[in-house]
Amino acid sequence: MTPRRSGNVRGATLGDMLVFLAILTLAAALLYPRVKGRAFEDRLESVIADVETLSSAARSTRTLNGSWPSSALPGEIPPDLAGLSARDNIFARLDYTLRWTRWEVVDSVVAPQLRGLEPVDAPPDTAGPIMAPVVKLVGGIDVYSAEEALLAELFERYGSRTSFVRDTMWTLILPERSDPAGSG
Repeated sequence: MTPRRSGNVRGATLGDMLVFLAILTLAAALLYPRVKGRAFEDRLESVIADVETLSSAARSTRTLNGSWPSSALPGEIPPDLAGLSARDNIFARLDYTLRWTRWEVVDSVVAPQLRGLEPVDAPPDTAGPIMAPVVKLVGGIDVYSAEEALLAELFERYGSRTSFVRDTMWTLILPERSDPAGSG
């Protein structure tokens, strides 16, 4: 004789549990790429917002002072941009680190011509104006991150004219130029 089952017996069999776990695993496998992709998009939006904040503050400083802010170490706030520390520190995040830097670069400008006189060292058959070197300052923002996809997305967004990637660092060169401090 087989035992009779009562209609109100509740309980899960091992098979029921395995089916439930399989459904749960399938749902997790389907949702994981979306969750991971959304987390990446959030990090990307965060770094872009921080880059834009730093860029705006540096350009404002350049406009007010006539020169780019002084450089700082990665993760440190430049003294000229101390106002940024009032907000949360955008220079040192969990997934990336920012650095403000400025470089002296040599640019070429047309040398002033002396009225009625040819430059002494210019050959007589010179075609075009004589160029003279001028030192200028260029501002830059570095983003350090071990996440290659983040750096690649920054490069894609800002383009190769004003940015580049090297190892674990992406650099944005601000296109506006200013004269070096103290040069008038």
